[in-house]
Amino acid sequence: MAYVTIEDRVDRLEALFGQFLTEMALINKRAEEREKAAEERFLRYQARTEEAQREAEDRFVRFQDEMRAFKDEMGVFKDEMRVFKDEMGVFKDEMGVFKDEMGAFKDEMGEFKDEMRHARREMDKKWGALANKMGTIIEDILAPNLRRLAREHFGFAMIEDFMIRRSRRHPGEPRGEGEFDTLVVGPAAVILGEAKSSPTAEHADELSAKVASFFTFFPEYEGRRLIPVLGSWAIPEGVVGRLTKHRIYAMQMGEETMELANAATLEGTGDS
Repeated sequence: MAYVTIEDRVDRLEALFGQFLTEMALINKRAEEREKAAEERFLRYQARTEEAQREAEDRFVRFQDEMRAFKDEMGVFKDEMRVFKDEMGVFKDEMGVFKDEMGAFKDEMGEFKDEMRHARREMDKKWGALANKMGTIIEDILAPNLRRLAREHFGFAMIEDFMIRRSRRHPGEPRGEGEFDTLVVGPAAVILGEAKSSPTAEHADELSAKVASFFTFFPEYEGRRLIPVLGSWAIPEGVVGRLTKHRIYAMQMGEETMELANAATLEGTGDS
């Protein structure tokens, strides 16, 4: 067994202590490095956390601003809607007033039309009375309306001849003479018009007799359709019925102009 001196032990202890110190230094160094790395990671994490927090705070501030702006806009919208409702209320009231005014206007127009119709009838009567008094009923009333009806109602392509207050001697009786108020001659028909200020049933019979002898006085129109018309401002219903029985048109004043009172009846039978 080898003898170990105290010096050898001291040397080994010093060597072990030096190794221990070296290892402790390495451990401390590694610990410091890990601590530094951890601190750096913490600082980076803290920085990211603070940045995220700042972004969150910024977003929250922006959200608050947007919400505030939205509330303001909603307030303005509510005010505008309130104003709109008020305006609509005023508009409805105005429309109600307008409808009432239009209703009143229509009623007034109806009354005005009735008054005008009545006034026109009164004027027509006065004009007819004046024409009768002056003896111009044929020229003023019968003749121009027969010319119009020849074209518009009876379909005359043209008017070949037009005569007022025509007199003609009877060819077989030198002393016999026929008087005809108005004649409107067309290519295929002749209108014989008679005017009476106060037509009677006897006037209808007289015109019927004149129709029967017409072609005796006017043989040149033989073969053409003869259309007899008795005209007056107003014709009693009984006289209109008598004229219809004789196949004679009754012409009297209508709403605006002279009309054929029994045209529908005569032409409805197929014999006009």
